[in-house]
Amino acid sequence: MLLPNSWQNVLAFWGKSYTREDKLFAYPIVAHSLDVAAAGSHLPMPLKEFDKRTVYFLLSLHDIGKFSRPFQAQESDLWPSRVLGPWPGRVAGPRHDALTAALLEVFADEGLLDPVFPLGRRGSGWHPSKRSGLIRTIAGHHGRPIDVPDHLEPAVCRQCLDAAREFVQAMLDLFQPSPLPPPQSRRASARMQWQIAGFLTLADWIGSNEIWFPRDGTHSDLDPHDYFQEVALPRAAQAGADAGLTPSKARTFTGFSALFPKVDTPSPAQSWAETVPLPEGAVLAIIEDLTGSGKTEAALTLASRIMASGEAKGIFFALPSMATANSMFQRLTDTYLRLFEEGSRPSIALTHGKAGLDPRFRALISASPSSASEPREGEAIPSEAECAAWLAEDRRRSLFADVGIGTIDQALLAVLPVRHAPLRLHGLQGKVLVVDEVHAFDSYMERELQALLEFHAALGGSAILLSATLPLRMRQSLTDAFRRGAGQEAPRQVTSMHYPLATMVGSEAHTEYSLGVRAGLPRSVTITRVGTEAEALSRVVDAARLGAAVVWIRNSVDDALEAAAAVRMQNIDPIVFHARFAHCDRQMIELEVLRRFGKESVGQARAGVLIATQVVEQSLDLDFDLLVTDLAPVDSLIQRAGRLWRHNRGTRVVGRPEMVVLSPVPSMESGPGWLASLLPRTNAVYQNPALLWRGARALFAKSDLVTPGDMRPLIEAADNVEDTPPGLKMAADGAWAKHLSHRAFAAGAVLDFDEGYTLQSGAWDRETRTPTRLEEREQATLRLARVKDGKVVPYAGLAGDLRQAWTLSEVRVQRYRIAACPPPAGYSEAANEARSQWGRWERESPHMLLAILEVTKQEGQLMLKGEKPDGHPVSAIYDAVDGLRLLPASAG
Repeated sequence: MLLPNSWQNVLAFWGKSYTREDKLFAYPIVAHSLDVAAAGSHLPMPLKEFDKRTVYFLLSLHDIGKFSRPFQAQESDLWPSRVLGPWPGRVAGPRHDALTAALLEVFADEGLLDPVFPLGRRGSGWHPSKRSGLIRTIAGHHGRPIDVPDHLEPAVCRQCLDAAREFVQAMLDLFQPSPLPPPQSRRASARMQWQIAGFLTLADWIGSNEIWFPRDGTHSDLDPHDYFQEVALPRAAQAGADAGLTPSKARTFTGFSALFPKVDTPSPAQSWAETVPLPEGAVLAIIEDLTGSGKTEAALTLASRIMASGEAKGIFFALPSMATANSMFQRLTDTYLRLFEEGSRPSIALTHGKAGLDPRFRALISASPSSASEPREGEAIPSEAECAAWLAEDRRRSLFADVGIGTIDQALLAVLPVRHAPLRLHGLQGKVLVVDEVHAFDSYMERELQALLEFHAALGGSAILLSATLPLRMRQSLTDAFRRGAGQEAPRQVTSMHYPLATMVGSEAHTEYSLGVRAGLPRSVTITRVGTEAEALSRVVDAARLGAAVVWIRNSVDDALEAAAAVRMQNIDPIVFHARFAHCDRQMIELEVLRRFGKESVGQARAGVLIATQVVEQSLDLDFDLLVTDLAPVDSLIQRAGRLWRHNRGTRVVGRPEMVVLSPVPSMESGPGWLASLLPRTNAVYQNPALLWRGARALFAKSDLVTPGDMRPLIEAADNVEDTPPGLKMAADGAWAKHLSHRAFAAGAVLDFDEGYTLQSGAWDRETRTPTRLEEREQATLRLARVKDGKVVPYAGLAGDLRQAWTLSEVRVQRYRIAACPPPAGYSEAANEARSQWGRWERESPHMLLAILEVTKQEGQLMLKGEKPDGHPVSAIYDAVDGLRLLPASAG
């Protein structure tokens, strides 16, 4: 490639730096830009109509804003003095990403970019506004859109402009890009921006990795053609293998039994997934069925068919909680390989805030090779599972695994105006999005899910939603969102009241399928109402003395702790399980709960009492002889009832499955204090007594809960706002107003697809300020600590990884209870040293508090001193048996 004499001026501008023997060296913009272009060569193209040479060219332009005085002046030793003269000191000015957009606009107006963005005639070419949208997308590769400055000077001087122009011309000569087909609509333009944004960010991440693209001093006479072909592309090939980002090839679908050879007879839902006609293009499937009906296997079957048809390259499972995500990960690690061609090495990743604490996932990471090559002698890499460590390092990166399992939060962040949302979108693009436990979403999260479905469909993705059952209105809103994203015309009404039910939405089709019931799942549970806590306690104690496995589910942690104290007064030692334990203690309790009351528990070892909160509603396969529970929304009660007599154990010490519900009488004369008079904390947790009243009235009208027949009528009865007693109407109206408020808040929080990747698409902010769940804003995370040898150390201990120890020491609490934890006198410096061990996000988050525990006279108990939001002091006791227990003000 023939280069002008002025090419040395272009090479003088640094884009990255590196240190050797304590000396700083420059890495040219040219070299980094070609690294990123090469990195993109090993990623799936973002759009089918993109010629790869055009993509390389666009990638190479992402950092030309570094041809500017403010950026170059950041390091005096790297300042290109041969081009720009003596170092002037620090230079104020716009960021380099904003200057990238401004420079590209100038070059586009000059006609330099016409080979890619031809203007054409009579509207056949690129309109300047659509061109500007894509230019800003190329510049906004640091995770959020940019604002373009009005002028270049003085940030970009004449010498900078000349070097940048010569660089662009060299890239044109090198890549010979083809004209890019212009988008024909506003939505098509927006789609192009969202797809390019995440793709470019990922290429920049890979191209910036010094392990794959080492920086050295061999670039002083860099020829772009030779460097790209002989250096950058081979390094990119190794990076692609190491990162595991090349999708594995889906296996040809040969039937349900090939995926699940251990299942003798498919359930009705599984048979439907195996045989239902698939519409062309992206599809939305909603499966509503009982717990134990095999919805997960049905979803995997449907996903396998979608992947085999070429409409998807992988799967992302989105679960409501970290516990359910961990449980799903355990299930899929033994089956996911059958989704892909034999001999391929598909990646699997668990992605949530505490994924690194899952022992099986940590084992996969530690067992993963650093590349696709064979393991070195002496290393044992299990062939049945592989997880690229690079994928596991970051929750955003984990979305790029062939099979991802995580909390719904990781997917919802793709449609919120937070940093790197487009990267998450890019990770989900081309995957079948499977969302489980959809009925558990509140109004805020439901609106977020609608936005996610709209974005996913607009980018050509398929989705499968799983639920015990959905209210008709929610099923309608979710299908409407998907159809809207797919560009379909007017919404079609969902009407079927059958249960179980499957709904399929495609390019044209919108069909509801009545499903049969899996053998052994229909059941009848006796419903008994009790009106006092003393009656509830009596039922628990009597059954426990018979040797039964008993669970008492309370709706708040404080109620659970009081219930535990009452049971202990009866000389019965219960297990207490709730969300206010440090993670290390919660893990141990969960293992004990599964040992005592899980599927494999047997005989007298099952006898005992578990007092728990909502943590036992989902994910854990628990089996009790008797269940006592506070009144809750009817869908939650149905979930809780599913913990009764789950497995065939022969003769039990109680006569039949029974759910005892602590509840006031739901009469038409019920007034405003109907729920709070008996369950004041439940009233605070669910905040809509009318909803609970409607569910209670429908439930207590029956002597038995019969599934599946009673499922749909109960859910719809609870959802019927017209059926509310006059005394609760004000509370119902208030709850409805809050519902609308939360939906409006969510609607204002989610991104607007049609605005494209611009600042106008949302109120761009950090994850800590734009939560996926409203309750996140109301909670504080305490990192419990102890003092040892004058140092502040994690409560979980110092064995193993320190950052993991801090994560294991976390416990969440409502901010209105504890908003600050000042260190004890004399420990401020030690506290600061402890916080320095945290990651940047944890240090900066206002919701992450260091809580130093002090020893008390009671063995095993530790004291925590904190402050409420108003500054008033608060005290709490922590131990591994009861968790965090807030003390009355007088006890502090």
